[in-house]
Amino acid sequence: MKKNITQLSIIFLIFSLIYFGKTGNMLIDFSREAYIPYQITQGDTLIKNIFLIYGPFGYILNSILYKFFGSNINVLLILSHILSYISLIIFYTISLKFIKKKEALTLSILFVSASIFSNSTFSFVLPYSYSTLWAYAASYIAYLSYLKNKQKLLFLTLGFIAINRFELFILLTIFFVAIKIYEKKFKNKYDLCFVFIFPFINFIYCLTKKISFEDIKTNLFYIKEMVSADAISYLYKSIGVFIQKEYLIQNLSVLILITLILTISNNIYNKNYKYTSISIFTILLLFLNLNNFFNLSIVPILVLGIILYKKNKLNIKEISLIIFTIIINLKSLLKINPLSYANFGYIFAILALYVLLKKITNKKWLYIFFLIFTLLITLINFKYNFSHKKYKTLLFPEIKLTINDSILFNKTNEYIIKNVKKDENFIVVPEGQIFNLIHKKPWNFYNSTFTPLDFETFKENNIIKKLKENKTTYIIFYPRNTKEYGAQTICYDYGVNFCTYIMDNYYRTAIIENVYKVLIFKINEK
Repeated sequence: MKKNITQLSIIFLIFSLIYFGKTGNMLIDFSREAYIPYQITQGDTLIKNIFLIYGPFGYILNSILYKFFGSNINVLLILSHILSYISLIIFYTISLKFIKKKEALTLSILFVSASIFSNSTFSFVLPYSYSTLWAYAASYIAYLSYLKNKQKLLFLTLGFIAINRFELFILLTIFFVAIKIYEKKFKNKYDLCFVFIFPFINFIYCLTKKISFEDIKTNLFYIKEMVSADAISYLYKSIGVFIQKEYLIQNLSVLILITLILTISNNIYNKNYKYTSISIFTILLLFLNLNNFFNLSIVPILVLGIILYKKNKLNIKEISLIIFTIIINLKSLLKINPLSYANFGYIFAILALYVLLKKITNKKWLYIFFLIFTLLITLINFKYNFSHKKYKTLLFPEIKLTINDSILFNKTNEYIIKNVKKDENFIVVPEGQIFNLIHKKPWNFYNSTFTPLDFETFKENNIIKKLKENKTTYIIFYPRNTKEYGAQTICYDYGVNFCTYIMDNYYRTAIIENVYKVLIFKINEK
């Protein structure tokens, strides 16, 4: 086991060195996650004056790290790499409960290349939400605790999940309590009290920060408004949620084709045409977008699981693996676009599928198939990352400028450095808290963006009122197409009254051009 962990560690380190700092669009994908911890270090409080969508733990921890190591992206990147490595080792340890060492090693490598270092915004190494990353990492620990019958640790971990992603906590708690009762291993019911430890700590935090019931009520009201907004429905549909026909056809096609390849090549292999079988499925897999397989991998798991269960070929641990897999993939089951929340859970779908297929296929052939599948996925993702330019962002506390592929981004930074005085502030519209982090400037708005979703959630009149109160010195209009929310351009398709107020009370002080334009307005001095 130590040898394989050493090999996994080396592979993970190589990937880390290659991918470190490579991100998606920092303005869109990561501004909120990076800036909120800085707000906390400046005395702002979650819920009270920072709108909180997810659990508070990730933001609180990141703010503590900012205080010790400086408020910059590298702190969060290093943390996410550490968390990813821990998740990898836990997954490998869990795999050993079901499959052999070399098989567990292969699937763990697949986890590294296709999931941890995926091309998605929803990745382990630059997560769209740190609360989600903590919740899923804790889910892995909870499942390992169950397998090792560590009941106190299991319930303690579930409580930790509760302060990160509450919906995941509810489902996993029901599952683990039910299965332990079924196994008659729920001997000390007082261990359930451990589930309240982290929520209680969170409650104490709320008391020390003087977060009132009214503050919580207001935050929940805006969450309700956001969830029911037309913009969020449009966004979900645009990225493949709610079984979009286009994505569904693509993924079903890949699933059916891989099933056929598996079946045909297995039959050929069993007839002693081993090299022919390997050649056929390798060549055929080259013509498929293998990433499209992951989201619908739950389908064959359910089919095989039901068939094998009826034949009494599944033990309780294998059944637990199937149920656990379904729970942690529920977030992505309706999200047919493969580059989504599936990245956090589909490696367990692959493990469950492998465990089930071992019962009905040639074991040696199955291992070869998944080994080649892993190699191809790794090569595909390497090719994608080298053929598609991604931002390389490194932020240090001493250097206010970012190393970034975007010339426009850097020119905007240069303007802020030269023109925005120490006692002046700014906001970037429609989205761009990352600039406020770089230049250590306050945001002073409950909403974290000025996208159509935020205008619909917080109401335009309230946002204008807050703008009047803040007397923000500079308004920076940074080019951001928001068509995924159903309204493309601020001032034209939405936020018209907001922009009218700016035109009446601010004057244009600069235009920064590089294909697109950045418009900068300064408040009229009276």
